[in-house]
Amino acid sequence: MIKRTIEISTGPTYLHLKYGQMKLSRDGDELHSIPIEDIGVLVLSHPAISYTQGLFMELLDNNVAVLFCNHRHLPEGLLLPFQDNQIHSKRLRLQVNTTKPTKKRMWQQIVRAKIKSQAWLLIEKHGDDAGLQKLIPKVYSGDPKNVEARAARTYWKFLFPETDFRRRPEEGHLNSLLNYGYAVVRAAVARSLTAAGLHPSMGVHHHNKYNPYCLADDMMEPFRPFVDEIVFDIYIERETTKVQLVQSIKKELLRVLTMEVEVKDLGYPFLESLHLMAASAVKCFANEEKQLAIPKRP
Repeated sequence: MIKRTIEISTGPTYLHLKYGQMKLSRDGDELHSIPIEDIGVLVLSHPAISYTQGLFMELLDNNVAVLFCNHRHLPEGLLLPFQDNQIHSKRLRLQVNTTKPTKKRMWQQIVRAKIKSQAWLLIEKHGDDAGLQKLIPKVYSGDPKNVEARAARTYWKFLFPETDFRRRPEEGHLNSLLNYGYAVVRAAVARSLTAAGLHPSMGVHHHNKYNPYCLADDMMEPFRPFVDEIVFDIYIERETTKVQLVQSIKKELLRVLTMEVEVKDLGYPFLESLHLMAASAVKCFANEEKQLAIPKRP
C-alpha cells in the first residue's frame, strides 16, 4: 500500500485517535479523519496544533515519521519509531562491527549515485550533464579526493545558469524550498532505516557526535536531486528565484515522496523504495552483499 504524506499547517487544530483513525478537530467540530495505517510521514507546521499521547503512540506503532516545523515552517525536529528491541540490538552490533573498508565502499556507491542523479537532472533540464558523468569513475573508495564537492560546484552553476543563485542553507527563497524538501526526504530515509532495525546516528561517512541522524544524512545524498528537480520546476514556472515557502509550494515539494523511481529495474513510489534500500544496507553491513540498492529516477 502506498503511504500518504500529511501536512497540517493551519490552527488551532486538535489531533486525536479514535478507532484507528487520526481525527482533526477545530472548536469541537471534526474536520477530517485519516486511517493511521495509511500515513507514512506526518508534517506538523503550526504552533497551535495540539495532540494526544495516545495518537502519537499509535503513529509510532505504525512506523509513521512525525516531522515538527518551526515558526518559519522549516523542519526542526523528528520523531521516529523503534519497533523491536531485539532487532535493533542485533543490527546495532552489525553497525558497530562494520569495518572501515565496508563503510568506504558504501560511501563510494552513495557519492557515485548522487553524481549520477545530478547528471540525470542536468540532462533532463538542460540537455547536457556539464561533464558530471566523467567524474563518476573518479570516485574511489571513501571518496578521498572529494569528487562529491567538485561535482556540486559544477552542478549548481549549471542547474541555475542565468541566475545569481548560490546554495546557502541559511538564505531564503529557493534555498528555503531546498531546505524543506531535503528535511522531508531525510525524515523518510530515517524512517526506513529505523524500520529496518538500523540506528540512524551511526553513519558510514557523516560522524558528528551531535547529529542523531548521521546514517540518514549519508543515505539521503543521492536523493537531493529529486528535490532539486521540483524546485527547478517551481522556479521555471514562476520565472523568479524569489519564491516564498507558502502552503502551495510545500504541497508541491511533498510530491517528492510519491515520485516514481527504479530499484533494480523495477518501479516504485519513492517512499516505498526506501525500505528496499534500507534492507540492502543491512546486508551490506553484514557483508552479505556488496552493492547498495539505491533508488534512481527512471
